Amino acid sequence: MTDFKNRDIISITDFTRDEILSLCQTASKMYDLEKSGRRYSLRDALKNRSLASMFYEPSTRTRTSFNTAIRELGGSHDGFAGTEGTSIMKKETIRDTIMMMESNHFDVGVMRNPLDGSVQWAADVAKIPLINGGDGKNEHPTQSLLDIFTIYMMNGKKLDNISIGFGGDLSHGRTIRSLSMALSHFDNITIRWAAEDFLGMPKDLEDLLKSKHVKVERSEKVRDVMKNVQFYYMTRPQTERMKGVSQKDIIKMMQNYRIDLAKVDGFDLRLMHPLPINSEIAEIDYRVYFRPCQAFFQQAENGIFLRKALLYEMLSHDDYVQSDGTLNPATEFGNNHLQRAIKSRLKEHMFIDNIKRGMVLDHLAYGSAQDIVQKLGLMDREYFFVPASIPQSKKSFIKTDLSELTERECKEIAIRSPDPTINIIDQGDVQSKFVYLLCKNDNCITRAINEDVPPSFYEDEGVIRCRYCRRPYASSNPKVSEAELKSFVQSLPKSVNPL
Repeated sequence: MTDFKNRDIISITDFTRDEILSLCQTASKMYDLEKSGRRYSLRDALKNRSLASMFYEPSTRTRTSFNTAIRELGGSHDGFAGTEGTSIMKKETIRDTIMMMESNHFDVGVMRNPLDGSVQWAADVAKIPLINGGDGKNEHPTQSLLDIFTIYMMNGKKLDNISIGFGGDLSHGRTIRSLSMALSHFDNITIRWAAEDFLGMPKDLEDLLKSKHVKVERSEKVRDVMKNVQFYYMTRPQTERMKGVSQKDIIKMMQNYRIDLAKVDGFDLRLMHPLPINSEIAEIDYRVYFRPCQAFFQQAENGIFLRKALLYEMLSHDDYVQSDGTLNPATEFGNNHLQRAIKSRLKEHMFIDNIKRGMVLDHLAYGSAQDIVQKLGLMDREYFFVPASIPQSKKSFIKTDLSELTERECKEIAIRSPDPTINIIDQGDVQSKFVYLLCKNDNCITRAINEDVPPSFYEDEGVIRCRYCRRPYASSNPKVSEAELKSFVQSLPKSVNPL
């Protein structure tokens, strides 16, 4: 039994095997309607339903296929493609944009944003269901679902016992991550890949796949992969996510890995690509487009069928979400304060004594104190402060009569010095002592200061993960004891369930 009514679609890891198969079956029916000339037989299925497109980054296939899907089911769409001409140019936050869309009576939203975890945050804010159209280099669940559907249709409507090759850019793109995790729901899956080291499969993804019993193998040559797979999934180098790397560098990296006639000749496989293909780097030679192995244009159309199936399952009911203009109070605070034991009073001979009311920022990265003082504006705000560094222990700390920190200030400190210990002092005693944890993924939404997303974590089989980008987190504060860390882990939610 599957139920997608008003459900957020954030990560492929939130789906079960049965849910994926159920969507493939519904999408197959949409396929059959199209190919039998009955495209508009469901033209009233989502009558009066509306879809909000919120694309902060360029998109052709995802945005237009969602628009086509809702239109062919009788609904409407509106929104924005690119931030030019929107209030985002006036520094409007994701939270405020979402609330505006909800107040305009949309029934569902599709968002693409360059920050990892941004759509999970948007879903936490929104009461209407949200669909992840791609968040940074993190995930793209409906792309992986249409990829899975393509494999399903080209493999006799079966998804077990699949061997697939990956090529191009496995490191910076979100499609490889999402498709890999989608395949992990099925039995006897083998992934083989060939790519330059810089573009290779991330270790955290490879480790995660192996923990789910997916066989992952690397080969030196593309043809060595192709002779052992049913499908080959090529991807575009994500040059927009590679700081300091020129297109000339990428072309050189791709020299031995691009797909040309010599690579595919003699193999009985289907060549997939999420599109677009970069016409300058030409990761797939245009002559390959005309060979029987080419499957990426059918793959693109399959996006219509899969997204029609998804919207139909989400919205084909009589209810609708009413806007009341309020925010979920659970989105105001995170759960990222790792409490530490207060062992004793401050000692007179210690450098951090003589504070009656204020704080000590301890275990800072060596040499970071002055930068933090400047960022907090302690001098301009006329607070007392003393920054110091200890060469022997390679650490810095700050004592100040500033008595509280805003969330933004805590983030500014943690960005410059991960896992700082914050001691709150009153009447000469430490009243509270905690380590401020901030996701270490540089592209995570929680690190975007102006978005004001409270950092949150959950436990996944003993691993601490960021609620938003879902990357693993490990504390680097040398003073955190095993007991303190264990207590923190025990306090965390056991899954990334909605707030």
